[in-house]
Amino acid sequence: MARRGGCMLNGCLAVLTTALVLVLFGVWRLSTAPGRADDRARHTMEESVDRSRDRLSRAAGDGALLGTEIDRSVGTGNGRAGMPEVRRRGGRITVTARFAQQGSGWFAGSTRGCYRFDVVPASAPPPVSVHELPYTACREPVSPPAPRSPAAVAADVVVELRAALARGGFMAVQTAEVWQTYGVHLADQKVTDSQLTDLVLLSAGTNEQVCYEFRARRETDTVTAEQSTMDDCRRFEREREKQAEKEERALLDASSAAIASRLDRAIADGRLPDAELRRAFAMQQTDEEKELWHDSPVAVPVSVERSPSEVIVYASVNPLDSMHTALGCYEFRAHLTKHSVTRRRTAGTECFA
Repeated sequence: MARRGGCMLNGCLAVLTTALVLVLFGVWRLSTAPGRADDRARHTMEESVDRSRDRLSRAAGDGALLGTEIDRSVGTGNGRAGMPEVRRRGGRITVTARFAQQGSGWFAGSTRGCYRFDVVPASAPPPVSVHELPYTACREPVSPPAPRSPAAVAADVVVELRAALARGGFMAVQTAEVWQTYGVHLADQKVTDSQLTDLVLLSAGTNEQVCYEFRARRETDTVTAEQSTMDDCRRFEREREKQAEKEERALLDASSAAIASRLDRAIADGRLPDAELRRAFAMQQTDEEKELWHDSPVAVPVSVERSPSEVIVYASVNPLDSMHTALGCYEFRAHLTKHSVTRRRTAGTECFA
């Protein structure tokens, strides 16, 4: 009996010891969690710095390093915080930038650092040296450097687009890496056989943009840039809207013409009773293979006005081809004494008020 009690006591001690070890381990994990979170944040930030160094090296491999290439290499979204400082001395370029990393979760570690990248553009991807500086070296100066002018950015864009055009034609220009540059927003494009036109919004300071038009010409392998108005940056969009309206009107005019033709046959005897009117408007939409759609009328009468000499019908009209979604309001006027039918598109209030 004493031996059994001793075993039970030893078992209890073992359980208590295990529980104590687990508690101490949990306390240790909690106490060191902030430090581990900070370490993870710093590791992530250092990975961002390494990616920026590699991008700078690749960008400088053609013997030059443009401002737009620096913006993409050490820019927003790469773990950078604030505008980098760029200094050019002869063939050497120094880029100094602040980096920051904020973690997530219960223990959101955070860190920040100041790094200097030294680049010497060469004919092959050159090594880029990176040095971490005291963070105070990256503090905002009393007079922060002014952002690059849109004209300077546009000049860099021209260089990059010219290289893309020579490398792969219009397709390369359309997918050029320069469109991924912070502060360079491709608003619209238009391609013809001989020219590709890009309408681009360039940052001009806080909440300000200017419009530039870039033209790449196939026959001369040239790229030009010209500043334009903000309204002009929407002209391709307006052209598409105008073309869409034209196509919609053509669709609805075809539908209304088909209904008018049926009405014209219905009033051949100078009358248009309700039954004939309903029959004329019983035309059904079809799909692209001319198959009928169930219960999808081409036109639906909304109101009917009668007099001894004419019948006026206002109807909402759909395309004959139901794959389209246009919708319009038309007036159909059946001239009983003249045995003719006229139609016109209205403002729409007669059908949708």
